This record gives sequence, structure tokens and C-alpha cells, in this order.
Amino acid sequence: MSNNPRYATEPPPALSVDDAVQKGLMEQATNWNRNGFNFLPLVTEDLCLRCSLDILFLRREEKDFILQGGDIDGRLKTLFDSLRMTDKQDELPPRAAPEQDENPFFCLLQDDKLISEVHVTTGPLLMLPGEKVINKHDVYLQIAVKLNATRRVRDAWVFD
Repeated sequence: MSNNPRYATEPPPALSVDDAVQKGLMEQATNWNRNGFNFLPLVTEDLCLRCSLDILFLRREEKDFILQGGDIDGRLKTLFDSLRMTDKQDELPPRAAPEQDENPFFCLLQDDKLISEVHVTTGPLLMLPGEKVINKHDVYLQIAVKLNATRRVRDAWVFD
């Protein structure tokens, strides 16, 4: 080591694995910044991924009709929109900003067009966990997601 002060400092300490993962996630999320949120979608076009959804949809209704209390396609469109990152400011509440634990803001989809298959089972909602009374607007959703690679790309084997 020379006496040159430029080389007298120690190299920065190595990052722990957790810190390195967090730093990598943050760097990836800045690529998806929309309306002040650093989104981090799991299913993206770049990864050549699509997903299929198997949805159990329970709601409080008097009869077992799909269309009672609102049409199912409108309800599913709202659900699909909630699984993707936003593109427009008007899709967020006024003055929306990420909370401290929402950076990055994890979401399932880059765009809801990446949903390749949907299976929905509906039924009556009898009770919600931890609740004594059910509101007529309450629903219970259980969603199973299966990731599907559309073509072989580097690291896509993890989704097989």
C-alpha cells in the first residue's frame, strides 16, 4: 500500500445478502416508477411470463345467482385492475403516495393483459374470519396464481 492518501481509505464494507437483495429490488422497482410509486410486478412481458388465476369468490347473497348484486364480469375487471400496476394518475385516490413499507410496491402484474386463463368458482359467504356480522358488500376471495413462461429465456426455468 502506498502512502498516497487516495489509497489510504478502506474499501466500503460488503453488503449482507439481505441488504443486497433489498438494494436489487429497489433498483428494479425504479424501472417501474409510475405516479410516485416504485412498482415491482412479478409477471412482466420482459420475463416472458403470463399467469392463470383460479379464484374462489364468496359473497353474501340470498340466492345462488352469479348476476345478483352486480355482474361478475364487472367485479372481475375490478379485481384484475387491482392486481396490476397503475398507469394513470386518475386510477389512484387524490394525493396518493406510497407508505414507508410500500417501497417497492409489490404487485402481481405489469398489465392485466398478461392473464392467460381464469377459472372462477362462486358461492355464498356465510361468515368472515374474526367477524360477527357480515355486510352485504363483503366478499371473500381466495386466488391461486400459476406462472406460465411463454418462451424459454434466461432464468425462466424457475417458473416451470
